[in-house]
Amino acid sequence: MGDEEATGRREGEERIYHRKIEPEPEDADYRLLRLIADVEGVDVTELPPIYDRIDHLVSHMYENPPSPEAQARLEFSYYGYRITLDQDGNVSLMKLADGPLGGA
Repeated sequence: MGDEEATGRREGEERIYHRKIEPEPEDADYRLLRLIADVEGVDVTELPPIYDRIDHLVSHMYENPPSPEAQARLEFSYYGYRITLDQDGNVSLMKLADGPLGGA
């Protein structure tokens, strides 16, 4: 797991975390879940399954990656975060104001 960089603001304002995962298709979904669990301070088993929301799109992005010039990225909401993930494994987690939205 890479270094965490948090853009800290006053209590109640959004927080953005920047991390990196290894862009390996066989466990990219799990690595992303583990990253979110670490940020939230929970066990990964406490998070809802990510495939119910994005159907393995994270793994698919790394199975047959586009050319580097494409600068492909995936953006979606999950567990109270707006998540942006690029083809190099860079991840940004932006905490949504509403929180986990029932784990969605």
